[in-house]
Amino acid sequence: MSGEINPAIGAMLKNARDWLTHEHSLFRSLNLEPMLIGKGKATFAVDLPGDFTGTDGVIHGGLLTIIMDSIFGLSVFTALDELKPIATINLRSDYLADAAPGERVICDADCYKILNEVAFVTGKVTVMSSGLLLASGSGAFMVGTRGISKGSRL
Repeated sequence: MSGEINPAIGAMLKNARDWLTHEHSLFRSLNLEPMLIGKGKATFAVDLPGDFTGTDGVIHGGLLTIIMDSIFGLSVFTALDELKPIATINLRSDYLADAAPGERVICDADCYKILNEVAFVTGKVTVMSSGLLLASGSGAFMVGTRGISKGSRL
């Protein structure tokens, strides 16, 4: 991967960030704040709202998975030389500690390789104030996916 983000991809990321932080109800509640956007890298600070608390009083792991999938995907876009659609192939999430409602966390993602139209990403979610590791993950993303063709029955 070369060192700089394609300007067209940078503009798309800015538009996506603006849409997520102002228009999308879930992501608006997370108060997303970009901390680092670089070639193959994305780091965001995120709030964990109490609306996602399970019966045990801690944040549901599904919210951490949504956050990782989204930030991991953004890291893939930053690694591309040209704008192409992507789709998650798989995402492994390991939950290592409980997250309390109201905590501010950091999600770091690193797209470390793109091979044969598949991007590979690793990352983690940590509590901003203490550095406590809440979750780690790895994923694979298809690059250059196409939508269903007209006339398809699927």
